[in-house]
Amino acid sequence: MMLGKTPEFIRWALAHECALRDFPNWQDPNRTERHLRAIRVYQNAVKQDRVLDGVAVEALESDMVEVDEVLGFRVHDVFEFYGDPESVANTCQSCPANVLKKIDSSAWVGCYGLMPVSEIVLPDLVETVPQGSIDLRIVLEELLSENPILSERIQQRFDKTAPSWYGLWISRIPSLTQRQIQLEVIEAVLELAPCSVTPPWEVFRRGLRLSIEEDIPLHIQLVPEAETDGVYWFVDPHCGRCGAISNTQTHTGKQCLVCKNEGRPRERQRRFVRGKRPYWKMNRFLGEDGTREFLEEFNKYKGWDHVTVR
Repeated sequence: MMLGKTPEFIRWALAHECALRDFPNWQDPNRTERHLRAIRVYQNAVKQDRVLDGVAVEALESDMVEVDEVLGFRVHDVFEFYGDPESVANTCQSCPANVLKKIDSSAWVGCYGLMPVSEIVLPDLVETVPQGSIDLRIVLEELLSENPILSERIQQRFDKTAPSWYGLWISRIPSLTQRQIQLEVIEAVLELAPCSVTPPWEVFRRGLRLSIEEDIPLHIQLVPEAETDGVYWFVDPHCGRCGAISNTQTHTGKQCLVCKNEGRPRERQRRFVRGKRPYWKMNRFLGEDGTREFLEEFNKYKGWDHVTVR
């Protein structure tokens, strides 16, 4: 079984109640992402002109299309829970928690996100920026070594941890003062990043700022590094308090050495990956002949002569 790595990341959501978040524990960032992600997927498909006759098709990556492998979804199925695209647009356009609206005025469900922390691959954008990776935890330690005032403020307002990064995110619902410091930290850390700020970083920064300006509670979960085989997501043992991965350097078996939490680490967990939802194989809801007919019509709609359906 070949495993790939997933980075440590911050899962976040602004706790602003609305009709789209009418589900139990609606403030939870994980539940928010699971319930609202399909809307973002649909909107991306619309912007990329991949919706025809009420069916969205996943971006085709080859000129040779296999009928039994193409993924798609019915738009009606996605919006059965939310109403319809127009009602979602009306809800999100007036929502004070729609962070994405600050970047894209037409964006919906901009109240949540994921921000990678470690193993972030740097693109070779310009000749002076080599390909590589960045770890925000390390960048923060370098920043605090040169900024004792900020380091002291963190020590005063957050639980003491080593590395300091983990103390910043132990509180699942940081106070207004804590969010102000978190924003200061994120802005300072991103200034030191040797590349352009990526969209997930920028949205999280804007989310923090919006939570302060509008006084909207922010819910946060620090998710440890993990491995995936494409079907399952394997999270190594980690501290249940600070989220740091547990190994011989970070845990004695009875105490986390990062945050000094007493107790054994959480056992290794296996979960399903986020997967392709709401996409699924089109021949399962259109049938083989229906899928072939749709793809041929889609090719005509796009004016594609180079794509072959078989």
